[in-house]
Amino acid sequence: MVGAFLSPRHAHPDGCGDHLRIGQGRLRRGIFAAMLPLRIRARVLFPALIGALPATGWAQQSPAPPLPLTKLASDVYLITAPSGNLVAQTGPTGIVVVGAQSRASTPAVVATLRTVSAAPIRYVLFAPGDSMGDEGDAGWSERNTTIVAHERMKMTAPNVVSALGFSEVLQIYLDGQSVHAVHQPPGHTRADIIVHFETRRILYLGYAFVAKGYPRIDVPSGASIDSLIKEVTPFAGFSGVQIVPGRGPVSTAADVGAYRDMLQGVRDKVAALSAQKKSLGEVIAAKPTASWDATYARGGVSPDRFVESVYASLKPSKP
Repeated sequence: MVGAFLSPRHAHPDGCGDHLRIGQGRLRRGIFAAMLPLRIRARVLFPALIGALPATGWAQQSPAPPLPLTKLASDVYLITAPSGNLVAQTGPTGIVVVGAQSRASTPAVVATLRTVSAAPIRYVLFAPGDSMGDEGDAGWSERNTTIVAHERMKMTAPNVVSALGFSEVLQIYLDGQSVHAVHQPPGHTRADIIVHFETRRILYLGYAFVAKGYPRIDVPSGASIDSLIKEVTPFAGFSGVQIVPGRGPVSTAADVGAYRDMLQGVRDKVAALSAQKKSLGEVIAAKPTASWDATYARGGVSPDRFVESVYASLKPSKP
């Protein structure tokens, strides 16, 4: 934005621009001639000095470029951010944003929202991503936004100014629209939520459902493959609803059903190998995901890592 306002007539107030004022004084020809080489030298050196400045200051003044944006309904948008899919509902008096957050992505998310709405961003509902809230408030507190998250998310990082937590069900009512968040079984994490944009028939499933990818299962925190299957199974029957995964394209109930079948199929294969007292290395070598790799091995979680988490979640817990 800075560059857009600096034309050659305005960039150098000591030159020929509109802002040059000589007043009552008079410049002598000899003095002007003596100053001319200095002015030329300054104009040559100034751009070089600017280019040598560190990435702070001048470089940071450039606005973040908008992210890919998809319109899902008249007032609901999908933002494809590096941290994952975000869903935003816009209204005359405010915006609600839902999804996994990242401090590095926040300026670009704001820039993207400003292409469709000038309303303030009133609420940001955090959903578990790969970081589980380790980045704190992702910079939203600095923007006078109310942060909301499930109570099990790690929202106690030093840079969290304030946040609202909930246990099971949350409703945000704004501009005549209702957004419902519901806590789920510990599938991806213990803080899994689904978010329903009720009147728009849009459902955000978060990282429990990764379209065209294997999920991450936070086994050390109590999540498991069985809970993940239990979590996603009901949504395989939600026909006529746009389903937004944690990553990947907007999907349908049939896509969720195929994903659930994959989870169940891998789970059964790993359980059978485990029952034969196979070690983790032997189970991975058997490639129990092979039938589904063409579809789901394109995400951030490798087949081997997914198998490892399934194997760990099926092992009996030690007393």
